[in-house]
Amino acid sequence: MVSRKIRYFLKKFVRKFLKAYQKRVLPGIFTSTNIELYGYCNRRCYFCFNSNRFPARDAGIMDEGLWKKIIDELSAIQYTGRISPYFYGEPLLDKRIAGLVLYARGKCPYSRILISSNGDMLTEELLVKLIENGMDEMLLTNYDDFEKEQIVNLYKKYPRFIQYRNYKEIDLKNRAGSLFEKSTDKINQPCLKPSKQLVINWKGNVLLCCNDYYEHYIFGNVNNTSVREIWKDNDFRKYREILSQSGGRRQIDICKKCDM
Repeated sequence: MVSRKIRYFLKKFVRKFLKAYQKRVLPGIFTSTNIELYGYCNRRCYFCFNSNRFPARDAGIMDEGLWKKIIDELSAIQYTGRISPYFYGEPLLDKRIAGLVLYARGKCPYSRILISSNGDMLTEELLVKLIENGMDEMLLTNYDDFEKEQIVNLYKKYPRFIQYRNYKEIDLKNRAGSLFEKSTDKINQPCLKPSKQLVINWKGNVLLCCNDYYEHYIFGNVNNTSVREIWKDNDFRKYREILSQSGGRRQIDICKKCDM
């Protein structure tokens, strides 16, 4: 029987090969996908849109059928990039998470499934279940001023599956200039994030990028249009082209002050 470690490296090798294949077959396709399953968060961090100092957005939960539709469409294009079930909500609040990861792994066997979490809801039982169901890695961020023993112990026990960091170690971004005033020298620099990352919120709306919390730029909804059709949409392509050029940020309102 092939050991788990050997299977891991075989999968990593095949994934690298398939990514190269996908670039030839589908040039210009995104390499990461954020799909917001759960639109709520249990924290109100000052450096996040979930802070009480910002107007609340519409919050809800993605229908399981819609998650499966998106994953099926990624599978149809032999997608091998990153799949992450979050946007600004806390994914581990969603009790369906392990089952939905299992579905994604079955349909997209060579994609990298990454979950970002504050770790408040994480137990060893849940972590093991996510690993068994196909999660590649979990990015845990400690937002407290003290070390949480349970999380640290899980990190030490499962180092291959957990990235652990303290929020003070993060280079905080101003999220399109909306979170806080912060000088930026990037106004004339191209931004390739919208050319590489597909962002879908819990409603199914495809957004310009991961900073578009309030849905200023919507290019379609995956409830009634396929992922591939939306990605090829002329307006979406136009915005990506603008941002890929020097000075392009100046032409788009939410991009003018962004330091990402």
